Amino acid sequence: MKCPVCNHENGDARFCERCGSNLKGTHASENPVESATHTDSSDASSEYTRWSSTQDSASNRKESASSSISPIPSPAHDHDDARSADAREPHSAQSSSGNQWNNLVQNEKVQQAKEVSKQYLSYFLSVLARPYQTMKTVGEQHALHGWVTMALFAILTSTYFLIMFGRLGADGLFIGGFLRPLLFTAIILIAAAALIYVVLKLERITFRPKIMIAQFGALLAPAVVTLLLANLMIVISYSFAISLLVLSYIIVFVAMNTVLFHHPLNRTQAALDSMYSVLIANAVLFYVTYRLLYAVIAGLFGPLFSPYGRL
Repeated sequence: MKCPVCNHENGDARFCERCGSNLKGTHASENPVESATHTDSSDASSEYTRWSSTQDSASNRKESASSSISPIPSPAHDHDDARSADAREPHSAQSSSGNQWNNLVQNEKVQQAKEVSKQYLSYFLSVLARPYQTMKTVGEQHALHGWVTMALFAILTSTYFLIMFGRLGADGLFIGGFLRPLLFTAIILIAAAALIYVVLKLERITFRPKIMIAQFGALLAPAVVTLLLANLMIVISYSFAISLLVLSYIIVFVAMNTVLFHHPLNRTQAALDSMYSVLIANAVLFYVTYRLLYAVIAGLFGPLFSPYGRL
């Protein structure tokens, strides 16, 4: 019989003469211990195969579960998050407190503006009723009201020219019809206040400049109302509106002279006689007013009447 393992030709032997393999197909080992060991090892290998497959499936299930569940942060990471949250909380608190402070400041400014407007309105109405009497009782605290009255006079003058030249169809309205009259009127008012200051200094009179501004501004209240009427009447009548404009500038001259003569002009110690000093102040103010108003009117009406201008 041929051995199926080593192909050795045997007779009727039960085992192969060369390799000792079982020729009857039982493959039983001559050593029972070896057979048992082989059986145990095969059983152990199969058991190990089953255990490894079970472990692999369990590990696969754990991996899929771990991928679906977010990782648990470590304590150090939690501590860092807590510190970052604590750091963000003061910043958010500071930003919210800053916004509250800004809102509070804005509200305070609005309230202050309202309060100043109410005070100025009541002051303006009292001055308008009795300008000269109020002028004699004003103090340094009314200097701001004087500046506001002068600013209103300049703004109303510029709006008058803007409306008038706009109805006539002149060019360059914003610059020539608003900004230039505003600037020139402010120069005229500052020149009047400066002339009062110079004359009083020449007369060697002790005075306070803030009170002087308050007095001059108080006497300009009727001029502001006159300009307001001129702005309203320009739609109805040009001639009447121009008359009101001229009257408002006459009030400026009257206000300057009233403030000057309100002070006791010292005719004995003055370097120049009071009559001449006041006359010179009026002449200078008239020249400045004439030149500036003429520049405004000529700047807007010049192109209309020039040979190359618009017909």
